[in-house]
Amino acid sequence: MTAQSTPGNQKKIEELESIRGLAALLVVFFHTPKWNPILNIAIINNSNLMVDLFFVLSGFVIFNAYSDKILTKKDLMRFQFLRFGRLYPVHIIFLFAFVFIDLVKYIAQIKFGIVSPNNIPFERNDLSAFIKNIFLVQSVLPNQDGSFNDPSWSISVEFYTYLVFGLCVLYSGKIKIPVIISIALISLVMLATDTSFGFVSLIRCFAGFFIGCLTSYATKGRKVTLSPYIAFFVIILLLLFLQLKNESTPTQYDLLIYFITSALIASLILSPENSLIKKILNLKVFTWLGAISYSVYMSHLAIIWAVTQLFRFIWKRPEIIGTDGKSILQLSVPDALVACSVIVVSVLLVSAFVYNFVEKPLRAKSRDFAFSKI
Repeated sequence: MTAQSTPGNQKKIEELESIRGLAALLVVFFHTPKWNPILNIAIINNSNLMVDLFFVLSGFVIFNAYSDKILTKKDLMRFQFLRFGRLYPVHIIFLFAFVFIDLVKYIAQIKFGIVSPNNIPFERNDLSAFIKNIFLVQSVLPNQDGSFNDPSWSISVEFYTYLVFGLCVLYSGKIKIPVIISIALISLVMLATDTSFGFVSLIRCFAGFFIGCLTSYATKGRKVTLSPYIAFFVIILLLLFLQLKNESTPTQYDLLIYFITSALIASLILSPENSLIKKILNLKVFTWLGAISYSVYMSHLAIIWAVTQLFRFIWKRPEIIGTDGKSILQLSVPDALVACSVIVVSVLLVSAFVYNFVEKPLRAKSRDFAFSKI
């Protein structure tokens, strides 16, 4: 048993998963339309950056678990299959959920003359986009617009980033860390200079993931204990960053999220085991949220769409055309709060169901298959 698989270190990973769960909730609120000015909160408006936080967390966890375990091509195949089993089942479920949503829009338009106010069914979500989603290349290819379940863009780039990581571990040998440093630095420079050549989604993932790898390397086996107040300080710094960032802030400042996340991970990993911050993050509500966070991330847009239709067609709330040319409901403060509450509760219920009956059992089956057949 390596140091990375000891019970103590597993507890630390659970704490990071709690962070992932809280970040996933912020993404849910980010995608919730601004039905009322009360929802126009800077922290939420900038929570698209939580996806970059996910990348750093993934890099840390994957490096922690696999940096010394991919020694043969067979190991690489097993590693990549496990990543496939982790990501693909939930992705497919919500891909077809959005196929169904576009089908509903199409039938409503053809049979009842109800035209979707924001997009034409199967225009953006066409056959080409469907095939790209099937093969998880929808955001790996250059200059791609979102399609079907938009959050799946990050799953697309993360899957192939896993492959790059596996190849790096397998073939770079003693220069593994210099190679990882090079990938992270080149990615950061490309993002800072806006020279991604259309591969910005993939480069974002490279930057975050490999910074996460370096964070794992830097903290691996370290017996240094930091003050628990440092972790609280970094959390406050993260919230201030999200709150103070605005439309006039240069996009290059977005790159700070990688370093703040890295500092957060390191401060948590090196905090005392009995620190208050770890006790908070190990509360069952947070560890449960972390466990279902992937399903939360992948399910929430479909649920937001369904709740929107309730207010649009059942309760017939007024709409206006926003600056982006899209229709948006106008809700009172009570309506907006009710809508947000319904979204959160529905997302949590659906995600718990998907986690328990799809994600968790199929992940176990993929693991059994990987270790018995590959």
